[in-house]
Amino acid sequence: MAAPRAVRRLLLVTGFLVLVQAGVGLVINLYGLFPFHRQSSQAGAPRIRAYESFAWAVGHGTPALAVHTALGLTLVLLSIVAATRAVLLRQRAVAFWTVLGALLVIGAAAFGGSFLANGKTLYSLLMALFALSSEVCFHLAVDLLPSGRHRAVASNP
Repeated sequence: MAAPRAVRRLLLVTGFLVLVQAGVGLVINLYGLFPFHRQSSQAGAPRIRAYESFAWAVGHGTPALAVHTALGLTLVLLSIVAATRAVLLRQRAVAFWTVLGALLVIGAAAFGGSFLANGKTLYSLLMALFALSSEVCFHLAVDLLPSGRHRAVASNP
């Protein structure tokens, strides 16, 4: 069984990295660090094109795009670990918000891959909204975790 303290730390780190990820994404978007004239393979399923785009972004994109992509894929793995640990706590509300946050991170990564594959700005917007929504979920999960620092206070009559 996972310890609430370890899950709290994991959720805080994951939430912080989501904010860093969003910040790097804003820099890429605002300062044009995205190479829009990338050669994309139009054949194959959208998921295959998204995977090709991830590999291309890390290997051939700008340094900021490579960091953004690598951090995004790391966040997918980290959020899955956090969700697994939260479920093992057997606290339904914490597990719910953490699993929802992980699903939103995975969705953000999927939209990011789709944006790289075809350049539709809607996918970029959805990527950002899903990522920031995951941060809210992780924050709610942290707030719902029991804290060893707070003791029950007896009321004085």
